Amino acid sequence: MDKKAADLKNKGNEFFKSGNVHRAAELFAQAEKANATDPVYPSNLSAALYETADYAGCAQAILRAWKLLQGKPSTNPSLVVRLSSRLAKALCHGFRAKKLLPSFLDVNGAEIDGLRNAGVEHSTKSSDKEELVRLWREWDMMIPELAKYVEASEVDLRRLAKLPMFFKPLDPTREFFSIGTDDVIDLMEGWGPGEAYPLKLDRLPPERLSDIALLFGGVGDGRHALGTLIGLHEAFQKLPKTKRTQFKAHLTLLDVHDATIARDVCILMLLHALTEASDATARAEIKATLTYTFCGAAMPSYCYKRLTSVIEDLRKRFTLDSPGSPDWLRVASDTITAILPTLDFWLTARKTTSRMLEGHEHMSPSDLPEAQMMSKLPGGNATLKKTLEEKEAEERAKIRKTLQEMSPESLAEWPLFTKDDSPEKMRAFVNDNMDKLIDMIYKEGKGGKLPLYEEAFYKGAKVFLPPKELMKRHPGFETAWKQIKSHTGMSQPVLRKVQTHIQTEWKPNITLFDTKCSDPRCYSDRDGYPDIKLDMFRTVTYFEQFNRRNTPNAQDLVRTDQHILASQVCGAFFEKAANALKGLAGHLTVELLCGGLSEELAKMQWGADVTRPKEFPRKYTRMWLSNVPDYTHGPLNVIIYAIPCLQDDPQAAIGFNSLLNTAVWAGDDEFFHTYTLLLPKEVPRYLGCRVISSRVVMDVCILGSQSVPRPLSELATRDELTTWLTRVLFNTFIPGHSKLRPHNVRCPHNLAAFFGLLFYLHRAGYPAHWLSDFLARVLSGRMLSDIAPYDDFWPMPVKERLRRVPARRVRTDPWLVDFEVMIASAYHAVPFPLTGALPADFSREPEDIQVWEATVQPAQYFSTAPLFNFSSPYDPRTQLLFYRASAATATRLIDDMGRIFEGKAEPAPGTFFILTMQEYVQYQECIRFKLSKKRVERMRKEDWYMMAYRPDTGQQGELYIRRPFISKT
Repeated sequence: MDKKAADLKNKGNEFFKSGNVHRAAELFAQAEKANATDPVYPSNLSAALYETADYAGCAQAILRAWKLLQGKPSTNPSLVVRLSSRLAKALCHGFRAKKLLPSFLDVNGAEIDGLRNAGVEHSTKSSDKEELVRLWREWDMMIPELAKYVEASEVDLRRLAKLPMFFKPLDPTREFFSIGTDDVIDLMEGWGPGEAYPLKLDRLPPERLSDIALLFGGVGDGRHALGTLIGLHEAFQKLPKTKRTQFKAHLTLLDVHDATIARDVCILMLLHALTEASDATARAEIKATLTYTFCGAAMPSYCYKRLTSVIEDLRKRFTLDSPGSPDWLRVASDTITAILPTLDFWLTARKTTSRMLEGHEHMSPSDLPEAQMMSKLPGGNATLKKTLEEKEAEERAKIRKTLQEMSPESLAEWPLFTKDDSPEKMRAFVNDNMDKLIDMIYKEGKGGKLPLYEEAFYKGAKVFLPPKELMKRHPGFETAWKQIKSHTGMSQPVLRKVQTHIQTEWKPNITLFDTKCSDPRCYSDRDGYPDIKLDMFRTVTYFEQFNRRNTPNAQDLVRTDQHILASQVCGAFFEKAANALKGLAGHLTVELLCGGLSEELAKMQWGADVTRPKEFPRKYTRMWLSNVPDYTHGPLNVIIYAIPCLQDDPQAAIGFNSLLNTAVWAGDDEFFHTYTLLLPKEVPRYLGCRVISSRVVMDVCILGSQSVPRPLSELATRDELTTWLTRVLFNTFIPGHSKLRPHNVRCPHNLAAFFGLLFYLHRAGYPAHWLSDFLARVLSGRMLSDIAPYDDFWPMPVKERLRRVPARRVRTDPWLVDFEVMIASAYHAVPFPLTGALPADFSREPEDIQVWEATVQPAQYFSTAPLFNFSSPYDPRTQLLFYRASAATATRLIDDMGRIFEGKAEPAPGTFFILTMQEYVQYQECIRFKLSKKRVERMRKEDWYMMAYRPDTGQQGELYIRRPFISKT
């Protein structure tokens, strides 16, 4: 038996040295079973279990070894010391990770004390004894807190979820994206045209069929939610009757802008009205109201009356304790609070149609900038330009083939030809004008766009034609429509009659306004109007494509029905959506949520979404995030905050695209690397999730979940993880630079996001002691490293991931106060021990952290120009510099920050610090931030100053006016 145990131990040692600690643990366990009298075997097992993060199993194996050593510790004193050291660490980690409970101490307290004392007694080296005393002292500090790790961890996690994870802009004004510009997506089928990824309900187990949860982050105008609603209904109808009874679906419509959510709830209530209306005229009016509200700049007065009636009804519902019907619609209380000011504004604002349409312009696709042109602007990428040119050539070739193969019957439908034109004449015309036709079709929406007849009307009138059954109510409209269809165009008298009627009888689409239109900081006269300059028929085109997606001509490149009206197309789409609401009654919940995507997902992940009912989903089957990741640190943010909210199912997935800065990227590898500092193929190993498709620059990125924790053998090694974490941290300390818009890249993660990353990595399966040891090095104030931050313009070249510099000691002390706020706020929820690593002046009490407000005045005024602007106040780049007056000037500190990080001794630690987290920033008025009460008290005595600045440009934003910080907690 001894030889068998020894052989197993030797094999285990080989696996342990090679890094396969799970296999080593299996062999060591077999060795202990083969020889249960030698303490070496459970000792070896404890070492392997510690490395696999099985701290409870490790502690139990240590105590088994100690039991065999008791009474004769002097026979192997070095083993006793190793066991004592390992036990102290296993206890700290086991209780922090909630793998050990206080009952373990009740049973094993005497043995633990015995091994502790024996370890100290048998330490022969002073360094070993000091380290052992330090480890057990850390355990001593944890003992009084053990109960709180269970009792207070949930509360502390909720605090963690509410920490701001992004650098703030100097001005919090948000852009309001009212009308979308992309294809309609049905998440039941995939991610839009050409991106099939069907959700197959017949493959879902019964419990999943009752838990279909779909989230739309950055929901915008809600087109994807409506498309998915229609797709859900179609899928529901195909289910067997037994499965229909099990079917339950939940749609979460989430957006950061209150006006967006207010607009979407109006659309949903109009759809509800459509489900209840039976009168033909009422139904026509409701569908017209939906059309004009969804995609028009102005609407007839009868539509405006219906819209304002809905707004007034919502206003009343939301002021009652129970909003009432429809029972499928749910709006959280904090979302109601957020959107009420917008609803009130819509009801009270006095806006004129003439002024609304004066600044409105319909832009056909040929008027809009193409991606190729954008790639030629300063900062554009030459590789992408070539890719775009190749893609355009491919699309033009498809159009040429379609034109060459069109039948005489199809050509006869073109408005260019009469019924008397022969097939030969029509074919000759197409062949003679092939290049012009290809160019026109390509530009008109890359595949043909409709309705060209009505577009001519819109160019003059700036409104959509009403449905045919309502057109008689509008003087001049029928005549104008006949003139346009006869190819003569609107005569000037008819156009004037139409315009006069619109100016006097129509109303602006009030849902295109948000409350900043009355903000004097944005509009000095408090009477702002939206700048609506876009292709007004693009949405109509996408609705038409969606309406016929299941028909034989769904894939036709050229659409020739020029007579159809926008109201017909949109009316058919909204009819389908209303039918879906009616058909899914009792099986559907639609939830509207106002908040930042990452912030709301963090609340769901960590139990801080307290205004949402407990029965609402915290994990989703599918998520569509639009291009929100363009603004929120790309796929790294998606992985940290969205992946944990994805169901553990092979079909569960998250999709998003990139639209903000497409022309800047050399390819998908550069996109992923800039945000994650990893290549797409490395993401599964480092971050424990699936990359289903990384084709984000030109198509769609798709990520999937995996069961966690992942086996350690499937994750990055400790050295790899440490190197990558160091690179992420240093690039958060010293962020790169953004190019001029439209090629600016946003990497707004602050240190709270880095802290959230550590929580994510622990969840993914990385041992807690890896993360604890890394963070302890950071908290020491200095780190020895050969990693350097990227101090250049984003995107970050892929080759940067391999760059090293000569090892040197860098300073981390300027950024540690952020860690104090984070650790104190979430102290009892941190899944690894930090007590012994905390600086002496750190607070550990959540109650000591407060929100403070400082009155400020602008150090300079920033340009709000949308393009080619290095000093926009809307870029999320703000950092707060706090410094003692005797230490240095703000300008010197800001200019020297890179050199200070690299180890410059002055100013000394403790005389200044930087906050990457802010609660609120408005550089002309005030800022709010979190600090401990004790620290603020010290600062008040020592004459501290504060400055808000942009680290990329060094521009100073806010001067602190010498008044005491006001507590806002």
